[in-house]
Amino acid sequence: MPGLPPVSVVLPAYQAAATLPETLDSVLSQAPPPAAVVVVDDGSTDATPDVLAGWAGRVTSVRTDNSGGPSRPRNLGLARCGDGLVSLFDADDLMLPGKLAAQAAVFAACPEVDLCFTDFRVIDAGGAVLQERFLDGYRDFRRLLRPCSLPDVGLLSGPDLHFALISANFVGTSSVVARAGRLRAAGGFDESLRNGDDLDLWLRLAREGAVFAFLDRVGHAYRKVDGGVTSRGWRRLPAVIAVRERQRPYVTDPARRRVLEDIILKAKLAYAWGLDRDGRHGEARRVYAECNAARPTWAGIKGSLLAGLRGLRAGGGARR
Repeated sequence: MPGLPPVSVVLPAYQAAATLPETLDSVLSQAPPPAAVVVVDDGSTDATPDVLAGWAGRVTSVRTDNSGGPSRPRNLGLARCGDGLVSLFDADDLMLPGKLAAQAAVFAACPEVDLCFTDFRVIDAGGAVLQERFLDGYRDFRRLLRPCSLPDVGLLSGPDLHFALISANFVGTSSVVARAGRLRAAGGFDESLRNGDDLDLWLRLAREGAVFAFLDRVGHAYRKVDGGVTSRGWRRLPAVIAVRERQRPYVTDPARRRVLEDIILKAKLAYAWGLDRDGRHGEARRVYAECNAARPTWAGIKGSLLAGLRGLRAGGGARR
């Protein structure tokens, strides 16, 4: 479409040979096509490099040693982009037709916007639809949206955006188109986090006054696969906890602070439960002790006692 700002695409890939061809086809089929597609291979040991070789000339391929998470590849990709618009996308997702043009139109009509996200559908490994609109159940942030000059677009910023993201991460990374310069100015993705780096960046942007736009349409298909980062259950919780704990200095309203502390406590209790079920009873008791020191609850007291009993039955050891 004439007059729309160009959009580049940054795509981290690890062991992505099975899904990458379909993903790249969906990205390069956008009309107008992306200004550039930067694929960062995070030390894959499968056929990902061979797949990328087949797309030479159509995508820019960067290879790096494995970093253990998507944050470093995303930062490397961002470094290859200018300060224009960039789409963040994952190597096993599918970009639906018209996504980039629709989001570019939001930036053209609303120059105050720093980041635009959309709804998305969830598919399984074979492509069958599991959920058509993932954000249908996320009502709290929708109530905070301000109208925009475009239909089906709402704006959100400031403390309301920050607190809404603390309560629930409703911004799917592959749905995002943002100003690359703004992402880098906020510090990019935190490479110390193995997961949760996306929410951590959204929260920093919110604290710095960035304006988010929600385009209420399905923009991509998120592929839910076994073994993916988001399928790791309780093992993801340390990053979830760390990202929420970082928000404490910025949440001063007493009611909102209570909500934040409740979210942290529930995540810690869930993590302790996971450790205990994994046979790491001593670690579980230490996390339960932290929970009970912060605020004693029946779940925390009972969990600590049961973890202690299981540890005794196992000979007092904790499997690591």
